[in-house]
Amino acid sequence: MILSLLSLGVEQTASIRESQSAIETAFKHILDDDFKFNNYASEKDFIDALSKSVAEDHMIVLATEPALFKAFKNFVCRSFQLKSKPNKSLMKYISERNPSISEANLLEHADIPVGATPLCTQDGLYTGFGIKAKKQLLIVLPLDDRRIDYVINRGLFTYVRNNMDMSALISDPLKDVTAEGSAVSSSHAAKSALYDVNAIRKTVDKLSDRGLTVAIANTKTVDFIGNISTTSVDLSETVFISPYNEPKGEKSARVYAIDLAKGALENSTNSVGAAITKVFSVMGEDEKPQFFMYICIADRQTANVAKLVAENGETPPELIYKAIDELFKMLDLWADTGYAIPQFTDEAVVKESRAAEESDTFNKKIKIAVFSILASGTVVSLIVSFVAQNVYGVL
Repeated sequence: MILSLLSLGVEQTASIRESQSAIETAFKHILDDDFKFNNYASEKDFIDALSKSVAEDHMIVLATEPALFKAFKNFVCRSFQLKSKPNKSLMKYISERNPSISEANLLEHADIPVGATPLCTQDGLYTGFGIKAKKQLLIVLPLDDRRIDYVINRGLFTYVRNNMDMSALISDPLKDVTAEGSAVSSSHAAKSALYDVNAIRKTVDKLSDRGLTVAIANTKTVDFIGNISTTSVDLSETVFISPYNEPKGEKSARVYAIDLAKGALENSTNSVGAAITKVFSVMGEDEKPQFFMYICIADRQTANVAKLVAENGETPPELIYKAIDELFKMLDLWADTGYAIPQFTDEAVVKESRAAEESDTFNKKIKIAVFSILASGTVVSLIVSFVAQNVYGVL
């Protein structure tokens, strides 16, 4: 399974459910699939589910309410045999936003595993983290409806897209497939347009007005861009095919996309480099291939990459046209800002912020079973550690 969402010791209040829904929606944007939280108050059930997830899943997301969060982080570190200490950058971030915070409280909030990436909240309190093993991502998040949107928009999207990679690739799904005859409509059940002609034309006009041009690496997918240029929008004065290409080798698909875009730019006189990889594939649980690909734009200072995953029933050519659509969205934003930043969070959960005082104490009743697993945790942590050591022992 690709993703497992587990929460411990939470009552299903409106606030908790709203936070979970925001996280579920975020991963739907990333993975194009529905994933739901499994909630546990039982010590045994949580440990059983976590042990199974460590053994089988590509990505694990663990979450709990703010009142339990600091103890929960400690429990996760013990369970996965991760060394933790207060992160200096995070300490500075929290101190600047909470000048009256006590030193003990500061150290607790800034405590994350060594080598982990902080997934910051707007005030730094209850900041989550992500950490990567060879074949798995572990992410810990707070179920705090006042903070979770900030975590998602400012950290989670970027972290997951930058670190998630499927390595068990099978044969090229585009073998013997050409771009010809695929530009009018989708064979997908929705029969929707494969790309937004007006949006692409608007971006091309903006680039042209500002004297900006694009060099795109010479991968097989450029044939599809050529098809758009000859049938829908003239790209001949704006998008230029770079001769640059290189084999993927042992690189991750993400790093490969970045190298392609940078190489295309460095081997040209254009304003920005771009790349669309081939379509990769992994076998899903239903023994059917799951298609995905990467796109990237790179200027002289920055490079950003995004992963697109095919919807159920979506063919490789359809996914390529979706990637081209996303590429022009990225170029449109770059033309406005001068910064190679992808546009992914527009559809994230947005709510009006609600003012409320923060409490750093346990101000509500905690179930005895939940508290015991977090407070002691030594024995039960060993159960998870036995499974986790092969996955996270490299950290």
